[in-house]
Amino acid sequence: MATLVDKYFSKLDLEAIERAVSDAEQKSSGELVVQIASCSRNWRLERVLVAILFGVGAMIKGLLLTREQNWGYYYNFTQGALFGLVGFLVAYVVIGKLLKLRKRRRAIVWKRALELFSQLTPTKGNTAVLIFVSIEEEQSAIVADKLIASKLPADYWDKPQAMLMNGIAKGAHAEGMIDAITEIGGQLATYFPRQSDDTNELPNRPTILDR
Repeated sequence: MATLVDKYFSKLDLEAIERAVSDAEQKSSGELVVQIASCSRNWRLERVLVAILFGVGAMIKGLLLTREQNWGYYYNFTQGALFGLVGFLVAYVVIGKLLKLRKRRRAIVWKRALELFSQLTPTKGNTAVLIFVSIEEEQSAIVADKLIASKLPADYWDKPQAMLMNGIAKGAHAEGMIDAITEIGGQLATYFPRQSDDTNELPNRPTILDR
């Protein structure tokens, strides 16, 4: 079954990204890693669960209100069910949108990127950079190893991040990623030139995550 990754990244796109990583690493001792996920959270499930909670709360409130009137078991139950349905629908539409505010999506993707970076095999020089794109959230994140982070200004990463986000905004995810890889590769070549004993420690081909 086709995924969001399949929709935005063709086989040729993935090969082009791999070449860009390989070209960047030919000039540097840094290690670039690309990971792509269709999503970083099960948004539909979260939306339904929150709506159910609000629906149950509204149903209980409706039952309490009708019980005070003592209109009969059947009417009380029907009225409570109606309150519950309305509460579910309102929560699903209104709160469902609030759950996916841009700030929250960005925070979730950043947290996931940190988790993924911690799972990478440590490089001998602490010179790895993870480029992560999560498609459904329309967000990206770049995580640099401690040695690289110590050499480059903290605000430098805004530039490659903007390239990634520009690609996402245009639906040209691969192009944005290649631009970011090339940009970061240039900086790594300046601060961490390739050594004679340098080996490829991490995969150049993008890793496609299950979610």
